[in-house]
Formats: sequence, structure tokens, C-alpha cells
Amino acid sequence: MKLMKISKVNSLVVNLLHSASYAMVCGYIIMVAVWLINGMGISLMECFNIWVIVMVSLFCLFGTVSAWIDVMKHIELDELAKHRLTKGYDDEYFRKLAEFSHATNSGSGKLFMASMYLEGGRFADCRAMLKELDFAELSSKEQEEYFNICLYSAVLEGNTELANDIYRKARHYFDRAVMGKHSGFILHTLGMLCLLNGRTENAYRLFQSAMRQNDEGLQCECCIGLGKVYLQSGDRASAKDMCFAAAELVETRAQAVRLKELMIEVEEAYGKRHSADDTFKETT
Repeated sequence: MKLMKISKVNSLVVNLLHSASYAMVCGYIIMVAVWLINGMGISLMECFNIWVIVMVSLFCLFGTVSAWIDVMKHIELDELAKHRLTKGYDDEYFRKLAEFSHATNSGSGKLFMASMYLEGGRFADCRAMLKELDFAELSSKEQEEYFNICLYSAVLEGNTELANDIYRKARHYFDRAVMGKHSGFILHTLGMLCLLNGRTENAYRLFQSAMRQNDEGLQCECCIGLGKVYLQSGDRASAKDMCFAAAELVETRAQAVRLKELMIEVEEAYGKRHSADDTFKETT
């Protein structure tokens, strides 16, 4: 589950619009300064010409700088993605990620890093990062995310006792979170908790509700969860369909791993011993 996402850098168009805005404001300030320095003796047309010249000059300067920064950030993001795909979630990846996002300087940044450790299956590092947080200083939304990460970590580890204990102690935060506009990730986590406890009907309803949020990564996780629900219910065909649906939505290496695990379970449900791809071809 992708609890928190790496913020995408602004597009070139957005950066150019920002540059134009800054150039217009700075150009106006400089025009007024020139007008005052000359004893307010400059005509309106001369003021306008000064403003246009300064604005265009600053726009070229700001636009060039912002475009360069934008390109460099995209290069860094591409390098992070390539590293994650080729080498996985190793120490070097998280070091680069922390440097790129400056994520260890604030509570929200540490939450982000904890969620990324969780995505990479590094549960000990996730818990260590959470311990560094001052819970009282977090906003209400961040507190909800904190418990969501704690609960999902326990669920992924298969620790039913710990997961249920976290939910009982933090139920107030979960109840508040599911009432929010962006409750999809919380609903998915609660669905996984129900699945862990064998309450497949509740898990099914929670996954279906979570899928309404317009987030492909979340929808992929819900498809994987629904696939497990169908398998536990004995509906192999629907579980296979969920594998196909999830395959169209996979965004991260961690999701690909979980999808592969589900595909193997579906293969075993059909009594096959060869690859999952062959299983799907033969059962279509």
C-alpha cells in the first residue's frame, strides 16, 4: 500500500506561470522605484515601457532558473525510480530519498519516510522512524496517518494480536479518519485487518468503498485485497479477474511483489504447478 506518495515536481508550464507572476510583480516594484527616484516626472508610457522591459528580462531569468531546477528534479526522480526497480529498497535508496525530499526535518517528513520504509517491507526501520516522532506536535490528519502506518505495518507482518491491539487503542482516530474526504487508504487498511481476522464480508465492503477514491495505486491494492477475499470464499475465477485488474494498475515494486504472491495463490487454487501466466492462459 502506498500510504504517502513522493510529491511530483511541478511541470514546466506551472513553473513558467510562476516565473511570469514573479516577473510581473518585481517589474512593477522596480517601475515604481524608478518613477519615485525620478521625482515622479516620468510619463505613463515611459513607466509602462520600463515595466515591460524589466518584466521580460526577469521572466527570462526566472524561467531559465526554474526550468533548470525542474529538469534536475525530474532527473533525480528518474534515478530514484531506476534504483528502486533495479536494486530494491536498500539503504542507498532511502538515503537518496531522504536527501531529495528533505524528509527528516519535520514530523510530516518522518511520516513520509516511515511509510516508504513500510512500502519496502522494512518494518523495523518503519517503527524506528515512528519512534522519533513527537505525536503531540502532529496535526490531526498526521496523527491519523501515524496510526494507519502502525496498523498496516502489523497487518503486513501478519501479527494479528498486535494489529487488533493497535486498532482498539486508536479506534477514535480511525473512526475520525473514515469520515474524511480522502479516507480510501484508511478503509483499505481496515479491510486488510478484517481479512487478517477472517471477516471476509467486512473486508469486501471496505475494499469496495476504498476503490471509489480516484487513486490507481490504492485501487491496485484493493484489487489485490479483493482477490484474497475471493480466494478465501472459494471464488477462483473472480480472484483471477482481480489479478488481471491489479496488473493494469501496479505502480510500485512492493505492489508487484504482493500481486505475484496473489497470482501464486490463485495458481495453487487451480492446482497448477507451473507459472502464473500459464495458469491464466489455461483458465481463460
